[in-house]
Parts: sequence; C-alpha cells; structure tokens
Amino acid sequence: MILEKLKALPVFLFLAADGRVRPAWRALVFVFGYGALVALGFAGVIHFVGEEWPRADFEVGLLANGFIGLAAGCLASWVFIRAFDRRSFRTLGLWFYAGWGRELALGLLAGAGLLTLVVAPLVLAGRIEFTGAKLDLRTALRALAWALFLLVPNAANEEVLFRGYPFQRLVEAWGPVAPVLGLSALFGVAHLSNPAHTWLSTANTALVGIFLALMYLKTRGLWLPIGFHFAWNFAMGFGYSLPVSGIVLGAQPWATALGGPLWLTGGNYGPEGSVLTTGVFVVATLWLWRTRRLGVSPVLAKELG
Repeated sequence: MILEKLKALPVFLFLAADGRVRPAWRALVFVFGYGALVALGFAGVIHFVGEEWPRADFEVGLLANGFIGLAAGCLASWVFIRAFDRRSFRTLGLWFYAGWGRELALGLLAGAGLLTLVVAPLVLAGRIEFTGAKLDLRTALRALAWALFLLVPNAANEEVLFRGYPFQRLVEAWGPVAPVLGLSALFGVAHLSNPAHTWLSTANTALVGIFLALMYLKTRGLWLPIGFHFAWNFAMGFGYSLPVSGIVLGAQPWATALGGPLWLTGGNYGPEGSVLTTGVFVVATLWLWRTRRLGVSPVLAKELG
C-alpha cells in the first residue's frame, strides 16, 4: 500500500530536471547514512573491546565518538558528493586549498579570543577565581596532548555534520536563511543531553551555530569553523579549566571556583550558559554577517564552479 502511494507521487518531487535527486532529499538521506555508519563503527569497536568499554571511561568514549563520527561524516560525504552530486569531494570545503591555513589560524584566534571576552569580565568581577595549579609540568604536558587528541576530532565531527554536506545541500535547495536557522536550532537541541544544561545554554549553543554557519558561508570552507570550534572548546576546557557544555575534562591545569547567579556564570554548564556569551555572539555574528574581510579562496571557488 505504501509503495503504491509512493509510485503515485509525481517524479519531480524527488528528481530535478537534470535527473539527479533533489538536494533536500540528498541531505535527508545523508543523515540516515551517517547514522548507519556511526552505528556500524561503534558496533565494530564494541565487538573487539567489549560492550562495557564505552561506559568505563567517559573521555575514551567521547574520543571514539569524535573519530568514528568524523570518519563516518567524511566517508558519507565522499559517497554522496561523488554518487549524487557528481562532483569532487573538494566541494565539501575540507581539503588543503590555497588559504586553508589562514582560515584555520583565524578560526583558532577567534575561538580563543571570543571566549576570553566572555571569561575576562567574570574573572575581573570575582565570579571566576583561579585558586592554584592542579598539575605539575610533566602531567600538564600529558594532559595538554590528551586534550588536543580528544577535542580536535569532536570539533571537526560536529562541523562536518552541521556545516557540511546536509547544510550545504539545504542551502543549495532553499537558500541560506532557513538552513542556517534550522540546523543551528538542531545544533542547540543536540546539546540538551549534556549535563547541567539550561534554556539559556541551549539558546546560546544555537546562536553559536548561526555564527559557525556564517563562517562557512563566508569562506565556503570548513577550516574556519573547525578552527573556531576547537579553539573555543580547548581554551574553555583546558586553558581556563572550565566546563565545556557541561563536560569537565579529567585533567585540568587550574583549580577554579565559580560564584554568582547561574545566568551570569553558566554554572556547571560553563560560560556557554552565561548571558555574556549571548552578548558576545550577538555582536560577533552581526559583524561577521556584514564584514567583507572574509571571502572564498579563488581555488575553492573554481572547484565550486
């Protein structure tokens, strides 16, 4: 019965004039493909190391999620771009084109810089206090390496998923406004499972999603948002030893104490739950929207056609 109804639907609802599946349907099917690959990846890992392993160490499970998710996102993107888009994988915006290093560096600086704009007033007001070092130099260096190893794939994974293929196809189908708002809202909702979340932290996460989406739209590359996403998380979780979306890294260099209202400090969720984050990202997003200082690399523009 269902198959008969599907056959009765006009073909143009699914296929464009060139015979390809419409971009919005490609984006939807991609999500299922990505989910299947992630499930397959975890099933493979659990088969070899046991099903209790993901629960034994939260950070190891988080690391696996980052690497498996990133691999699944890149593989699914390659398959869909080649098979359905009939284009080069380079159009995803994740290859070493001329200017990628500059975009990555700008993202790193912006991530650490904007976080500092949020944290500094809290420190000056005595709402965040650094009460001493928790690690000796050798342990701190090991913790630094682990934080890099942990946070890089997770940041890249989220960008490939939320600013990668599905977002890009929806922009192709509907223009930028609806995909930016819709996927940024989903970006916020995706963090509802994090510890100590609030309505303000969810709204801020969605606002950050808009900012990251604009970063992609300005450059049509993923290096700028990946650099920003990683630097924001790293500076927060390791540099300032604060919770990252409710997650506290196991080894942090500083002992910190928070005091004050939840809406101001973010509490156990971290600065992303603070109204200061709202203010900083409203201003930053407006600036990014209007600036002409960022543009598409000519090499990448050529690939995009």
